[in-house]
Amino acid sequence: MDTPITDQRMFLVTYHSADTVVLAVHGEVDLDSTQPLRLALDEAARYGAGPVVVDLSGVLFADTTIVNTLLRARSGLGERLRLAAPSWPVLRLLRILGMGSVFAIHTGRAAALRDGPVHV
Repeated sequence: MDTPITDQRMFLVTYHSADTVVLAVHGEVDLDSTQPLRLALDEAARYGAGPVVVDLSGVLFADTTIVNTLLRARSGLGERLRLAAPSWPVLRLLRILGMGSVFAIHTGRAAALRDGPVHV
């Protein structure tokens, strides 16, 4: 079932299929808007054993809050957590913070669902 969740600045859609979860994030992700993403990642950790893909292609702005949220999720999800198509603001932030080797980063959703962990 697809579940849209909105915040004033962020829009999150969750897709479930078999044992896979895809979270598509759009808009601005910061301290005031990250709670829906945090809750969705917590729920995904309890859902199946397959990959949890966070599609970041629609993120227009992000601060370190998104990195902290993803790091927290990675501690529970491990290699199941995969980032797909991070937008330039997210990719820049991950690179500045040296997080390219921490997260499995893929070029798109299909690659994240198909391939195992890849780091940039």
